Amino acid sequence: MSRKEEPGRSARLLFMVTALFWSAQYSYTQFINPELSRMGMNAAFMGLVSGAYGFTQMVLRIPLGILADRAGRQKPFVVAGSLLTMLAGLGFVLFYTPGGFLLSRGLAGVASASWVSFTVLYSSYFAHSEGPRRISHLNTANMGGRLAGFFLIILIVPLMGLVASFWFSALCGGIGLVMSLGLKERPHERQGISWQVLLQVSRDRYLMACSIMGILTQVLAFSTYTGFTVNAAKALGAQDARLTWLNIALLVPTLVMNLLVTTRLLRIMSGRALVIAGFVVAAFYCLLVPLATSLWQLYLIQILGGFASSLTFAVLIGQSVRDIPQHLRAVAMGVYQAVYGIGMTLGPILMGLMIDNAGMKTAFFVMAGVSLLSAALAYPLLGAPPRAMEEPPQAIEQPPPAVV
Repeated sequence: MSRKEEPGRSARLLFMVTALFWSAQYSYTQFINPELSRMGMNAAFMGLVSGAYGFTQMVLRIPLGILADRAGRQKPFVVAGSLLTMLAGLGFVLFYTPGGFLLSRGLAGVASASWVSFTVLYSSYFAHSEGPRRISHLNTANMGGRLAGFFLIILIVPLMGLVASFWFSALCGGIGLVMSLGLKERPHERQGISWQVLLQVSRDRYLMACSIMGILTQVLAFSTYTGFTVNAAKALGAQDARLTWLNIALLVPTLVMNLLVTTRLLRIMSGRALVIAGFVVAAFYCLLVPLATSLWQLYLIQILGGFASSLTFAVLIGQSVRDIPQHLRAVAMGVYQAVYGIGMTLGPILMGLMIDNAGMKTAFFVMAGVSLLSAALAYPLLGAPPRAMEEPPQAIEQPPPAVV
């Protein structure tokens, strides 16, 4: 194949690898808490398993970014991410114990820390000016892979049992691994990312304000929408594949709202107003979940979770780099992602402790209060006007929105 044709082939290949990667990462998440409960584990341990996914990402995102930059290559990290995803799926199957679940979920977090290399490599296949548009395509593969995986799990689990979801994850990771070996990568110039540059960027007040709000966003998400709401569904009688509808009910409105936020809402409303609205919606969500009396009610409430997630997470991603010079925005995004990993780690652990000590209803009501306090905190923190700046020559490309 000619050199001219190779980037197009590799871009299509990476698109498919991305879909497989995220399908593997999310195909089984709705079954983790019910299985841990069946093994006799309490909610605190469930939170620890969920938090392990965030902890490993939080610790490794920035070091992996620096390592990839110094190596001048992204493909090895894409291959490694696919391999680790496969191993995480196999880990659940081979070590079907509480400890095995904890280690495997942490390993999945290590795999997710490689996501930035997927995005940087995909961008390199196109002209610089096309970067943002092309990255939106890659995020389509991300979300589309998850959605396709959820629907396949609905078909597979009733036929082959719940453990099939973990085998499915390993299979997707394995196929993605084999496909990733065929990727081609052009040598690219190192961007000079260093710890000194990270410290320089971290001093930006608006970035830190958005990072604080990002922590709170992830506390809510990993405590409720993608965390212990599945326990509420289980209490209402949801079995196996029916739990997957919770993920679908969350993902579809998230996709719709992400589109509205980027094409419409940010043109007519400020980022601060949208974030505040998102936290208010999240508060209603947390109040309603423990009051649901049927699965259909819970599915409808989960749609609110999708709206809340987009209005907070999707908006903050863009706002976080608002005052950062273009050539430093990739670094700033890495800082933001690492900081909000604190919420991914602590949120489910604290939620689990509250459930064990005060019950599910009280824990969700407390999270409703946290949502309202977050809305109040967003008003002063996100109220600073944009800072004027002179843009130096482009050196580091702005990355896409993070996906966890």
